[in-house]
Parts: sequence; structure tokens; C-alpha cells
Amino acid sequence: MSEEWTWAFTSRAAEQFEVLDAHVQDRITSKLDEVVDSEWREPAEFVEPLTGGPFSKLRVGQYRLACVLDHDSSIVEVHRIEHRSGAYTADD
Repeated sequence: MSEEWTWAFTSRAAEQFEVLDAHVQDRITSKLDEVVDSEWREPAEFVEPLTGGPFSKLRVGQYRLACVLDHDSSIVEVHRIEHRSGAYTADD
């Protein structure tokens, strides 16, 4: 990859991350590191666009991360972290 990507949590995602089990936290950070550090794949190849909004979905085990890829800043912004059972419901 020609660009150096990084990832960041929004304040909401950071709060959701903090209450997760340490093992789940490790899986999430490892996956995010893989997304931004991969030599062979662009970050967009790891995520699936969600219908009707700006977010893309990143699967990490039983959890779903709602992300926005900021191509101008080369940042994967994680906006929400939810168990897959509740990830696709409107609660805002």
C-alpha cells in the first residue's frame, strides 16, 4: 500500500470497547491493525458497505464494527461496536 492508514474510535465506540471482555478487545484491535497494516489489501477490501447510510461493516467474530473509511486522512473511523445480535437495529 502506498498510504499509511491508521484507525481510531469515536467517543461512543471507545465507551462500547471499554466494557468488552479483554479477549474481545484483543480480537478487535488485532483485526483493526490487520486492516490498516495489510501489505496486500486495501482497507476497503475488509469492509462491507451498509445500505442506507455512510457506514461500512467490519466483522470481528460475533461483533460488528460500524466504520467510515476517511480516504483523505487515511483513517478507519470506528463509530459503533456491537454484538451481531443487536448490530442491525435502529436505537438512536
